Amino acid sequence: MTTWSRRLPWLFTLALIFTFFTLCVSFGLQKGGSLVTIAERAALTMTFPLQKSIDWTFSTGSRIFNDYINLIGTKRNNAQLRKDLAVMTFRLAQLEENRLENQRLHQLLQFREEHDPLAQGLAAHVIGRQTDSLSHIFIIDCGSNHKLKVNDPVFTPGGVIGRIVACGPQSAKVLLLIDQNSACDVTIQRNRIHGTLQGTGDELCKLAYLQRTADVKAGDQLITSGLDNIFPKGITVGTVVSVNQDHNGLSQQIAVKLTFDLDTLEEVYVIPSATDS
Repeated sequence: MTTWSRRLPWLFTLALIFTFFTLCVSFGLQKGGSLVTIAERAALTMTFPLQKSIDWTFSTGSRIFNDYINLIGTKRNNAQLRKDLAVMTFRLAQLEENRLENQRLHQLLQFREEHDPLAQGLAAHVIGRQTDSLSHIFIIDCGSNHKLKVNDPVFTPGGVIGRIVACGPQSAKVLLLIDQNSACDVTIQRNRIHGTLQGTGDELCKLAYLQRTADVKAGDQLITSGLDNIFPKGITVGTVVSVNQDHNGLSQQIAVKLTFDLDTLEEVYVIPSATDS
C-alpha cells in the first residue's frame, strides 16, 4: 500500500500529460495542422512555466550579483572619497596656517618700517618656552650665527617683550619682561615721567622708582625711554591698569599690562646690537 501511494502522484501526472497531449493533437488536427507542429506547440506550452521559472531565477540572481558588485564598488569609491577629503582638509589646514604665519610676518615687517631703529632687525620663530613661577623665557631659532648677542632687544608688532640673555649659534634665550628678574626703563607717554618697569613673575608688571606725587593714571601708555641702552627709544611697552597708594602713603602701587599675549606668541623681532655685549 505504501509503494502504491508513492507511485500515485507520478501516475496522475503522466495521465495529465497524456490527456493534455491528446487534447492538443485532437484540437490541432481539427484545425488542419501537422502532427509535428502540434507536438511542438504542446511541448512549448508544457515547458513554458519551467522555462519562465528558470529565466526568472537566473535574471534575479544576475541582478542580485550585479547589485552586490555595484555595492562593493560604491563602498570602495566612498572610501577613496573619504581619503581624498581627509587629504584636502589637511592641505587646507596647512594653507591656512601658512596664510596666518605670512600675516604675522607681514605685521612684523610693518612694525620694522614704522620704527627706524629696527631697520637692521630680523624675524625669528619661538621654538621653546620655559614659563613657570620662577622664570619666563622663550627660545628662538636665531643665534650668534645671525649676529645676535646678549642684551639684544626682542619685540612683537605690539611692542617690547624682552631681551636676549643667552645666545648659541642657532638659537637664543629671551628673558620676558614679566620675569621677576627683568627690568626696562620707560616713559609715561602722556607727561614724559620716567620710571622702571619691573617683572613680577605674573601677567602684570609694576612701575617703580617714581615720586610719591607722580601723575600716573590708569590707561596711561608706557614707551621705552632708551636710557637703559638696551631698548630703542619710543617703542610701546604696556598700559597702566591700576594705581593705588601704599598703606603708608609714601609710594604708589602701579600695575601695568604688557602689550603681548604670552600664550599666542609665535614670531618675534630681534635687533642685533652694533657692539659686543
